[in-house]
Amino acid sequence: MRKQNYEKDPYNGHQNFLYNRALYGLSIYASEEIKEMPVEKKKRIVRIHKKAQMVVNLWKQEIVNAAANRFFTDIFPDMEITHTLVNYYGIEGDPEHVNNLSFKSLKITKDQVVNKLIEKKVLPKNFKELKQDESRIYSKRGVMPSVKSGHSVGRRVA
Repeated sequence: MRKQNYEKDPYNGHQNFLYNRALYGLSIYASEEIKEMPVEKKKRIVRIHKKAQMVVNLWKQEIVNAAANRFFTDIFPDMEITHTLVNYYGIEGDPEHVNNLSFKSLKITKDQVVNKLIEKKVLPKNFKELKQDESRIYSKRGVMPSVKSGHSVGRRVA
């Protein structure tokens, strides 16, 4: 029998909720929760989600472009195409292109994603110091009541 070591998630439930909401937007909510949600809150979640996707997409492109530049510089150091790729295009990403590579395939850790989202002000600068709010209790389906009484802000658990 093979033993697998899993890295313990250093983030609490509240931090994971904010992280998932930034990366996945409204899709973390059940449809009935979205219907009950105030319009302004939906707009804010969508805006943060779009910003997070833009940040992550451009960052992944920069990682791929830097790796491609290293490859071409190592293998074809004196070719014109290498100089063009490295000097003209650099590592900057294209906001119109969607990078579908996974974090895993690019060897990006959750902590690196968190740090990037904090740096780009998608997550709050005190994100790593946020504590689990004791007043928030999870139900069997993963719903987390919000701070506003009578209003449910939950998570969908698959």
